[in-house]
This record gives sequence, C-alpha cells and structure tokens, in this order.
Amino acid sequence: MKKFAVSIAAICAMMFFVACGGNSTGNTDTGDSATDTGDSTTDTGDSATDTGDSTTDTGDSTTDTGDSTTDTGDSTTDTGDSTTDTGDSTTDTGDSTTDTGDSTADTGDSEPDNDTEPADTGDSEPQGCELSDLEKEFVGTWAQKIILRSKSSTTLAKNVPSVTTRYLVTEIKADANCKLDFFKKGNRICRTDNRTGDSNANKGVVGFNEPNSKFNTIFKHWKPADLPGHEGEPYLEVAENGGEKTFKLNRDWELRGADMTDPSTEEMISDKGDGRIFDHDEDGKSAFTITFNGFVSGPIYYVQRLNHILTGKVVAEGKIEGNVKWDDEQYTHPDTPNLTLKGQKTTVTDETKSVFQLVKVDDSMDCETLLEKADNGEIFDLADPNEADHIGE
Repeated sequence: MKKFAVSIAAICAMMFFVACGGNSTGNTDTGDSATDTGDSTTDTGDSATDTGDSTTDTGDSTTDTGDSTTDTGDSTTDTGDSTTDTGDSTTDTGDSTTDTGDSTADTGDSEPDNDTEPADTGDSEPQGCELSDLEKEFVGTWAQKIILRSKSSTTLAKNVPSVTTRYLVTEIKADANCKLDFFKKGNRICRTDNRTGDSNANKGVVGFNEPNSKFNTIFKHWKPADLPGHEGEPYLEVAENGGEKTFKLNRDWELRGADMTDPSTEEMISDKGDGRIFDHDEDGKSAFTITFNGFVSGPIYYVQRLNHILTGKVVAEGKIEGNVKWDDEQYTHPDTPNLTLKGQKTTVTDETKSVFQLVKVDDSMDCETLLEKADNGEIFDLADPNEADHIGE
C-alpha cells in the first residue's frame, strides 16, 4: 500500500502545464505568443501536475514498478497551455507542458534558430511613410510583461492551477505598407517563469531557462496576415475613443515540436505517428524538450500550440495595460521516459487573471538590462491578480 500511495503522488506531481505569450514577425517567431504555464491542475489524486501552458505530463515518471496497483498512466501530459500544463496531470506551464525541457532556456542566442526570423533592424518608419499623430505615439521600444493563468485536467488530475510569466523587449514600428507592426526585439523572449500546483503532490518548477534550453528562442509563429486567406489583416490596431487610447494585438499562433501550414485550422497532434512532428530543438529527442522538477523530475517531449489576443489601453504616458485572451493545446510524445506521460491535456484559461503591461523604454534596452531592472522592481508595476492564490508556493 505504501508503494501504491507513493506512485499516486508521483503521478500527481509530474502533471503540469506550460505556456508563454508574445509575437514576432513572419512564421517561426521565437516569440511572443502567450504561453500557458499555468494551467496545471493538481489532482491530489492520481493526477500529475500539469504545468500547463505546455503539455508534458511528467506524470508517473516514478511509476511504482513494484505495486501491482501502480497507476502508470492515465495521466495524459498536456503541455498545456502552452505546452507544459503543470496543472493537470501534465505540467502546464502555461502559457504548456513543463516546457522547460530539455532544451535549456535560450537566453537569446546570438545565433538565431533556423526557425526564427532575424530581428528586424530596419527604420522605425519606412521612407515616405505617413503615420498619424496617434500612431506615432506608439512607435518605439517597449518592455513587456505577460502573466497567464489557467487550470488543466487530464485523466488523473483535474483543475490543476498554473501561472506563467514572460518578459520581452518589443518594438512597434511601421511595416512596408505603412501599418503599425509589433515585433520581439532580437526574436527572443527574455525569460519565462512558471509556478504550478496547489498541493505538495503537484507543485513543481518547469525548466524554461536552463543553459541549453531553446524554449525562449525557437518556435514557429504566425501573425494574422501569414494565414491563408487572411492576407492584409492587421496585427496591431490602435484607436482613440472619447479621449481613451486603445491597443489591440490581434490573434497570433505559436507552435513547438511540429510543422503546420495553417495552425488556425489544422487538427492538433494526437498521435506519435503524425508526420508533422519533428525534433524542433535538435537535441536528438522527439518534438520539443522541457523539464519538470518537483516531487518527480525528468524531461518531457511535447508538442504545443497556443494563440492569444492582447486587448488594453494607455493608462499613463508610455504605459499600456490590459488582458490576454488565449488558448493552449499540448500533446506529450510517448518517447517521454515515463510512458504514462502521453496524450493530450485539456486547459481552461482565465482571461480575467491573464494580464499584460507594456512600458516604453529607451531603444537601447536589451534582455539583460530588462531582467535586471524587472527583478529590482524598476520597470513594471503590473498587479498580479493571482498573487493571493499562492499557486506553486
């Protein structure tokens, strides 16, 4: 009975979800999509912690080989919100499976991945382009913080909570058609943090930022105009109504661990034999690798697809705040060392507790400076609506 109890606790601990958020140019933006690091629901039962935004259910990595009652796996690892859903059986880190996987957090390699678009270094306004006075107010470099909240469920774990936070340096400038466009500077996410679970059985940390991880620098990305039949649709829209200046970044799509032509219409990966799966981070493992460190620890190989819309307004000069509407789907590949961590995760995102803030900064701002200032409380003053919930603490 003792082994059985340990086995059940292990399943719950390994299930979490991962996620992230952002945008970038062209297909394969390393970027800004929202990652659901949250959604991991922790089923104190036999659920694994889904670290949410990313599907990798680290699930029963410690399945009780002895016990005849060892529950090896109905924990489907939903890389959740983004990919590791640290909640529900899978660790949804948000924004998905514990997507910190084997890849180590890419601090923004100087070598962009083949999948990422080169950073746009062009002029902020194409020659001969005429922007309105309102549009000109938005042009420039912005430090961005995104907080994503979700809860995820798998066969064994239900409603595991997860919160993912992402930091980016972004740019707003005119494109070749004189329309405002939104980019991640250097095509990188500066850092992704995740906290998952609400009990000792499912709490854990998703490894997004390890030295060898590419989580923050590679994934395929589509803006609205990149999708078939949507050419010409705007990505960023600003307006002024009754003295209030509004900001909207329209739905974009982010994908890790698989290829798709149109992520807005194609079926999500649900089988290891799907030909769209490939070794995205080139580490010799299936799909995309992240790690989960908790009661049970280990790598997760997952596919993550997420999308998001940012809607907000100017709350002070050089400061924009609003909410994030997002979705995250995750599939954990059976090659994950623990065979019980396979399948898909169901993630429910919470727009009311998913928020973002953009703060205008000097054009020289880079990730290293942003993170130093953010950790010292010098840039962002965004209130975290999830603070009182003590998720992952």
